[in-house]
Amino acid sequence: MKRITPSGWKTFRLFALLFLFIASLALLTYGLRSELVAVVEGLGETIREAPVLGAIIFFVASACSVLFLFLSSVLLVPSAILAWGKWLTFLILAAGWLCGWMATYAIGRFFHDRAFVEKKLSDQHISNSTFLSGKLPFSFVLIVVSSLPAEIVGYALGAVRYPFRSFFLALTLVEIPFAFLIVFIGESFFLENVGLLIALMLLLLGVFLWEVKNARRMRHPS
Repeated sequence: MKRITPSGWKTFRLFALLFLFIASLALLTYGLRSELVAVVEGLGETIREAPVLGAIIFFVASACSVLFLFLSSVLLVPSAILAWGKWLTFLILAAGWLCGWMATYAIGRFFHDRAFVEKKLSDQHISNSTFLSGKLPFSFVLIVVSSLPAEIVGYALGAVRYPFRSFFLALTLVEIPFAFLIVFIGESFFLENVGLLIALMLLLLGVFLWEVKNARRMRHPS
């Protein structure tokens, strides 16, 4: 019989604790559901009163959250779903994220040189040899887009003149499913589907852990 290594037990305990945390958070959220719904509905009504302005604000918040504060747009998702429905919310959220990423690429390409990128990478303890030497494989770009902050990846890929089409394809493959997941987490809250909410949050947590693992590998290559 194959024995489980100490590191295997450590990983198992970590995931067990994370599962309990997510389950407890979901149950707590439903325990405060009436209060949360009141806040969300209030914001939703405000958006309905000025739908065009609300859409612009939500789009700009989504784009800016790529650089500044990710949660700034995510916290608006439930209210946006009430105001516009899940599909329009998904489209605005995804479009905002994509535009935010493309803005970082444009800044890196037209306003910053390699010296600036090297400083950014060194500040994050990331080796710049892979970013700045030779042709970058698409698989590598896909991983860094999903794992590292936009202010690093967008600037770097723009500064090294990485092909925009490949960059946009990587963004689409990463951000579209993520926006879809965020919107359906918000919808599951209103549908009072605890099981679906927990499953989606666990999936989101798994994606987050994978991103953190990749980011740590890039900062501390073996």
